[in-house]
Amino acid sequence: MSAKNFVVCDWGSTNIRAFLYLDGKQVEIKKSHEGVTTVRGKDCEGAFDRLTAEWFQKYGPMPTIMAGMVGSINGWTDAAYLDCPVDLGDLSSQLTEVHHSKGYKIRIVPGICVRDKDNWNVIRGEETQLAGAFKLSPSKVYIMPGTHCKWVLADGSRVNSFRTAMTGEMHSIMMKYSLVGLGAGEQEDSEPDFMAGLERGYTENNIVPRLFEIRGANILGGIKPCHVGEFLSGLLIGAEVASMQKIFKFTKEDSPLTVIANDFFYARYEKALKLAGLEAKQLDADTCFLEGIIPLAQSLL
Repeated sequence: MSAKNFVVCDWGSTNIRAFLYLDGKQVEIKKSHEGVTTVRGKDCEGAFDRLTAEWFQKYGPMPTIMAGMVGSINGWTDAAYLDCPVDLGDLSSQLTEVHHSKGYKIRIVPGICVRDKDNWNVIRGEETQLAGAFKLSPSKVYIMPGTHCKWVLADGSRVNSFRTAMTGEMHSIMMKYSLVGLGAGEQEDSEPDFMAGLERGYTENNIVPRLFEIRGANILGGIKPCHVGEFLSGLLIGAEVASMQKIFKFTKEDSPLTVIANDFFYARYEKALKLAGLEAKQLDADTCFLEGIIPLAQSLL
């Protein structure tokens, strides 16, 4: 076994991604669908072995660092949360040990949390992306779109506070289970409908009355059924940006805000921030994750 061999795992709710590093260089990536919601803490060791056994048989025991929902109460081991404000440069001293029957050296990165009377919040997995983002592109504000979009206030390598918007989950629920998406059928991209929803969501004080109007517009011919999802996406993102701007009081002096996302999500949030008078810049989520977690893996060597 080389002293520079290690394994990195991004273990979320639905999937596991394992990265093999030999002599400090990434040589292979493996994926499985045995996320935390599938194994529910009952066979995490088995799920890990099924994905990586070939590597350990070939190269011998290697230290492994994990991040994500694997460290939740429903994961392999509860890695707890570090309270904000927290310096992510100290993560290597806060790792949680995992028991493996073969004695493998495995550690999980802790999450971070906020415990304020008006803001009870948690991050699990994104803290590792943030640690990488801090190195790649220092910023005062980081936005992390997804099922649960995170808005993070930072100072150097320190996270001061953050908020969560359930925008992605709300969109999914409304399109699948509510009258808004009923009968809408297969969806298509539509820049005009997204922008119309974005402007409506950003300027409205309360979008709740506007949600049923999407259904009405669909029935009465005001919007094509295949564009319902686009208008709803714009409406929710616009309302999210307006809400976060009100909470954090962002100004042009805070620009550019760093959006950690793929091209699709970045384009949407860049348009929303422009509408709010703010500039944006992009970082790739996978690049941030590896930039943040590799030093933690190397600390185990």
